[in-house]
Amino acid sequence: MKKDIVLLALGLVIAVLACSASAGAVVTPLPGQGNQTQILYGVHPNAKTNETITAFIAEHGEIWWHEGVYNHTHKYVYVVPANACEEQLVYLNRITDERSGEQSIERIWIIGCDEAMPLAAELRFPEIFAKYPALINDAELRSYIESQSPNRYEEVTARPSRAQVYFINDTGVFTEYIVLLSGGEIVSTTYVSEENLTVGRAEAEAQALSGQPSGASVENIVLKVYGGDRIVWEITVRADQKTDVVQVPSDLAPGQSIQTTTPGFGAVFAVLGAGTGFVLCRRRG
Repeated sequence: MKKDIVLLALGLVIAVLACSASAGAVVTPLPGQGNQTQILYGVHPNAKTNETITAFIAEHGEIWWHEGVYNHTHKYVYVVPANACEEQLVYLNRITDERSGEQSIERIWIIGCDEAMPLAAELRFPEIFAKYPALINDAELRSYIESQSPNRYEEVTARPSRAQVYFINDTGVFTEYIVLLSGGEIVSTTYVSEENLTVGRAEAEAQALSGQPSGASVENIVLKVYGGDRIVWEITVRADQKTDVVQVPSDLAPGQSIQTTTPGFGAVFAVLGAGTGFVLCRRRG
């Protein structure tokens, strides 16, 4: 009898602990489980007081929602119409205790239902951002990486304290964002696109391969800017067992200019600073 009482008491303790754990757990939203709008408002109270979000939900009726990674301090929250989805709302939400009344919503987008938002720049290229922490604070660089999705970067070290980092998008229109650093700090940044040049990528590669053996191929290509106005395609060509670096110069197209900025003096892209409210953007891929 005494043993039965002990087991009964132990069972009650376990049940109480299980109920306590369930009460404190964060609800994991799943399509079809409960009222998704109320679950969203329960997990993210700031969504309930945001007119853009509430208007979107009112317009589309039943929704489901989920979170996505942005960086270590922010998350994306996707609000998706449950029926006949043509567009979804996404907002950038700072990770904080929303029940304290602190604002967390920093930016809002309306995008297609088959689209996803990009990772933060420092998660796309973690090694170079860890090496040069100053890159994290370059809002124009973040905007370039998140809007144009460069697929690679190259680092050129001139001296121990001076370096250039080239962020390169060569999957479509060739673009680069070049950061000049000295002592780990940003000295200047330059944005250049082949659309601004008289010699585009295809023509530059053709010139680099002319006169080479028939099996020659392009291994790498980078746009270099010297002295602020001299532009050169630097192309690595492999022919048999030999590798050559060929430079193909280009001029700026009529009416075009190189977009160079220095910290605190202008910017290539419009950027919204954290904590200044939010902007609604419509984006189509």
